[in-house]
Amino acid sequence: MQYQFFDLYRQSLAPLNATVDLIHDIVTDERYPLVNTRYGRLRKAILESTSRLLKHYPKQGFQYEPVVINGEEHPVSETVVLEKPFCNLLRFRREGLPDDAPKLLCVAALSGHHATLARETFREFLEDYEVYLTDWSDARDVPLSEGKFGYEEYVTYLIDFMTHIGPNNHVFAICQAAVPALTAVSHMSREKDVCRPKTLTMMAGPIDIRVNPNAFTKQVLKTSAKFLEKVAIHKVPNRFAGSGRRVYPGTMQLGGFMSMNIKSHLEKHIQFFKDIVHGNVDDADKHRDFYDEYMAVLDMDADFYLETMDRIFLDQQLPKGTMQYLGKTINCSDITDVALLTLEGEKDDMISLGQTEAALHLCDKLPKKLKKHYVQKGVGHYGIFNGSKYRKGVAPKIKDWINKHDR
Repeated sequence: MQYQFFDLYRQSLAPLNATVDLIHDIVTDERYPLVNTRYGRLRKAILESTSRLLKHYPKQGFQYEPVVINGEEHPVSETVVLEKPFCNLLRFRREGLPDDAPKLLCVAALSGHHATLARETFREFLEDYEVYLTDWSDARDVPLSEGKFGYEEYVTYLIDFMTHIGPNNHVFAICQAAVPALTAVSHMSREKDVCRPKTLTMMAGPIDIRVNPNAFTKQVLKTSAKFLEKVAIHKVPNRFAGSGRRVYPGTMQLGGFMSMNIKSHLEKHIQFFKDIVHGNVDDADKHRDFYDEYMAVLDMDADFYLETMDRIFLDQQLPKGTMQYLGKTINCSDITDVALLTLEGEKDDMISLGQTEAALHLCDKLPKKLKKHYVQKGVGHYGIFNGSKYRKGVAPKIKDWINKHDR
């Protein structure tokens, strides 16, 4: 019932939010006499800050701008190449890309945010790669008739996507996606599947949270599966297509993320207020762009959330060698010819140093020349896949690894 009450509360705020937005539009109109005065900017800051606290943030689009090469613009096309109830496989291809360009499957994390949160991450590959992307659905919009979606269904989706792309593909998995991606590649390697990837890159993923435990993982280990099911799982309200489906609401996940760095978020919002008052347009726009995306969340199917928490965090099944898929035990030793790259952030407070690198140790039959680990200095969990250090330090390492082992 909590989800229903929250949804009703959010709907009840709509008239107030509309009123605030209307006043905001009036005082920011160029015809308003005080629009360019300090007093006018102060009113604008108060109104917009209030509006941003009340509003619902919808999913953002990818809307990639043309790729510029040697001064020439190459538009990027976006196509849905495979539709599934809980995820669409998207393809991004720039105009003029060679037919034999490497094919890269980017597996976005399914952890409360839309794939668009990592929009800038994937943009770095548009110039040289045909980019495929997992665009996960909001579970509240998936009818009950579409059935169950748990950890194994997720893994099956990844295998289906690699099969659709075809042989000689490459996979890049972010955060939560690292473990199911490694599960999928282990299974495909055992089955000698011709569509197993040439390379698998895993970034800030919880492969083995027993390594170098931090405050986040210690807190998770204090939690029980029964407690999570009782507290975190709710039913989708009637007004959505997924009415009655059990989900872990995205708003709860967002609250958990923000509570870990609440001081930082408060400081950013205060600075946003000041930037509007002082007319710092560029800084204010950067804040809007980030939080418009960060505050847009999706619900996860309850089966997927609970099974992920149990298999990855509470029981650490992959590193223990007890992970099951389709009734068979997953063994990372079956990976013998897929080049693995693991990446971590030096200051990551969610996935500690060594937790992603653990994948290289699990794949003990893989030749040393097909393994590589990289730590990006001076970045946390978000900085490892976004920002200048990602663009200048991390992304080039991924490209070099893929190009080295392509075909």
